[in-house]
Amino acid sequence: MSSSRGGLAGAFGKTLMTTVGITAISFISSVLTARMLGPEGRGLLSAALMVGTLAAGVAQLGLATSYVYHVGAARRFSYGGLLSASVLMVALVAAAMGWIGSQLRSDPQFVAALPWVIALAAFMGTQNYFFLLAQIKSDLRFFNLMRFSLVGGNLLLLLPLLLFYHTVQFMQMLYCQLAVVVALTLVGAYWSMQNRVWNVAQPKEPVSLIRVLRYGLQQHGTVLLSLLLLNFDKIILLKRGQIAEYGYYAMAFTTSRLIGAVQEAVAVALYARFAGRDLQQLDDKVRTAFRLTFGPLLLLAALGATLSHWLIVLVYGEKFAPMALPFAILLFECVCGGASWTLAQRFTAGGRPGLVLVRQLISVVPVFIAMPFLPAGNVYVFLALLMLLGAVLRLVVTLCMYPITLKEKMPALLPTRADLQMLYGLLPRARGSLN
Repeated sequence: MSSSRGGLAGAFGKTLMTTVGITAISFISSVLTARMLGPEGRGLLSAALMVGTLAAGVAQLGLATSYVYHVGAARRFSYGGLLSASVLMVALVAAAMGWIGSQLRSDPQFVAALPWVIALAAFMGTQNYFFLLAQIKSDLRFFNLMRFSLVGGNLLLLLPLLLFYHTVQFMQMLYCQLAVVVALTLVGAYWSMQNRVWNVAQPKEPVSLIRVLRYGLQQHGTVLLSLLLLNFDKIILLKRGQIAEYGYYAMAFTTSRLIGAVQEAVAVALYARFAGRDLQQLDDKVRTAFRLTFGPLLLLAALGATLSHWLIVLVYGEKFAPMALPFAILLFECVCGGASWTLAQRFTAGGRPGLVLVRQLISVVPVFIAMPFLPAGNVYVFLALLMLLGAVLRLVVTLCMYPITLKEKMPALLPTRADLQMLYGLLPRARGSLN
């Protein structure tokens, strides 16, 4: 138990520190791009990135996740062939989805950028595949390096634009984004070959291709619903609203994600450590992580919401003041969504992703029933409220799945004294793992 605790603390410590660095760099980049491009230019860039992100997410098909799970379970299979076929499949599907997603906007600038948006989608897909595949190493070293390089590379290429150009255009930003994901795809391919990620040290019974694909598609169903839940608001606004309005809302959403950095690090560390392994230790760590993060982050969200208008104007300028209210709402949505995803690792890493898919389906129904009744005015505020409703439903359904599906006690919401003592004891280990 102590080695498991130490290993998880090390992985969590590295991932958390990387996430803190990523959060800081992403925030700096976000502020710079907003001030350099203004609401309309930032809206165009956000639209291109949203299309690329959705296309890349849809194209994954759960292939990398299934790869990590079955290698972790030491099942015998031809993983080398799966790796090559997966990368090609992801690139082609992402490019096709990028073209489809680009039809949401008819702005002349966006239409002119269509080939580059499609290329961005394809390479975001392959970069994301290697990003997910990197969780095959439980120390998460390369995984964290990929995460940091993505935002670090974007900021690095952004600085010359800031220094040498008086006026920066949307297309220049798009070229920088594309250059980074192409480079990371090549780095990911090189790392995979160097580490021979298709090798299993002590293979057990073989697993069929159908079973590998089925696990991936079950997991992917959850991912697709998560993508839809996290982006349906932006899709609607991108189709119905002005590009400047989309820029306001996209910035509110991106900035609100800052509060979820800890929960993201926890979920990644849990999956990387326990995918295909001991269920009892997984259950214990998931419950503890949930108790230690949910309550404190909810209080932090309340503080941020109270100060939202002042913070937004201070950081982004008066032009972005309309994003303050949706930002306040989305802070709570981020915390509730992150908490439900932490709890969902009990099912995903435990080899039952289908249960997570069920909770996604249940939580999405009321949200989509309400969508046709959105008012014409202040649509971005009501979209933020629908996002919050979906996150709360996912959290409630996930909590209820413990006694109903697993026949186990529902996870507690608040940390215990033992949790705090354990956290205090783990901090030196987590710090030591960074040295």
